[in-house]
Amino acid sequence: MPSVSIRRSAAGCLICGRPLVYAQGTERKKCRVCGRVFDAETYCAAGHYVCDECHAGGAMSAVRGVCLSAETTDPWAVALEIMRLPAVNLHGPEHHVIIGSALMTAYSNATGTRDKLAKSLGIIEKRGTKVPGGTCGFWGACGAGLGAGIFLAVVTESTPLSADTYGLCNRLTARCLAAIGEVGGPRCCKRNVGIALRETVAFLREELGVALTEPAIACEFSGKNRECIGKKCAWNVN
Repeated sequence: MPSVSIRRSAAGCLICGRPLVYAQGTERKKCRVCGRVFDAETYCAAGHYVCDECHAGGAMSAVRGVCLSAETTDPWAVALEIMRLPAVNLHGPEHHVIIGSALMTAYSNATGTRDKLAKSLGIIEKRGTKVPGGTCGFWGACGAGLGAGIFLAVVTESTPLSADTYGLCNRLTARCLAAIGEVGGPRCCKRNVGIALRETVAFLREELGVALTEPAIACEFSGKNRECIGKKCAWNVN
């Protein structure tokens, strides 16, 4: 059990709510929840640190629960239901799993392959949780775009030795990252999930002939995001 109180909806530090520090190097930090020590690039101004695993917390079980009960072919509807849950933070590495899981759910419903959904969600979670928080800034590759690529790799059973599907998955990831890059920063996990979902739905229609429901996206989270870019974001209707 956590020894500290977690502020799941906090825009900054999950311990105290203060702004986060994004360092250009790493510092050894002890996670305030599990007590393990990590090389950390992100921590709060007061020195608090929460590791990616503890940051995601109960979000992974929440993701599976929503996906296994959803019957829609709209990946945004699935993602939005997940992101509204108290277990899901405003920002964080759980979004790297949420996008692939939402896409897989909508895809399974559209193609009549729900019998494979539970197994596919497990693979997506295993791969997505390996993508650290902060990749959008530190790696130049947002986890939402990588999560979309993970989804397609699972669907096509792509491996490093694949031929056509190897290129297909990389082209989808590149398309998502290019669209995310066009908007720019600072980061917003909700915005980037929406962008990558939109691009993936178009890609599936164009490349695989699979028609998912077009995402009708309107932001519900801008009031909580201190770094919101406002009208520069296509999802912000306020």
